[in-house]
Amino acid sequence: MSQQSSTMIDLGDDIKLEVIRERDNPLIGRKEITGYLHHHAKGTPQRYEVRRRIAEIFKVPLEVVYVRSIQTEFGWGRSKIEIHIYRDPKRAEEIEPLHIRLKNLPPEERKAKLQELRKAKESRK
Repeated sequence: MSQQSSTMIDLGDDIKLEVIRERDNPLIGRKEITGYLHHHAKGTPQRYEVRRRIAEIFKVPLEVVYVRSIQTEFGWGRSKIEIHIYRDPKRAEEIEPLHIRLKNLPPEERKAKLQELRKAKESRK
């Protein structure tokens, strides 16, 4: 069994990202990161907050960073995380599903966008 090396990145507020796998996907034009968020004695961090901090650390615009999933492990103080960092925001819009893009919005903006989508859906009936 081979050992995987991992990298720890401090996200602030006693939250650390342990990068288990970082893969460049040139066909799609993105970097795919899989790892663990360590948040001992704290709740699971907000998706938008993690997204904002990842953008700052990797020095990329917020529009190209998408947190695909955060799955908290009960009792461990850590969450498995999957992040995509695109080279082009247009490509991210084309590839990332609407529900993922909505989950990555700031809470107020997300709420407004969901209301807008509901109104549009009701007007089609």
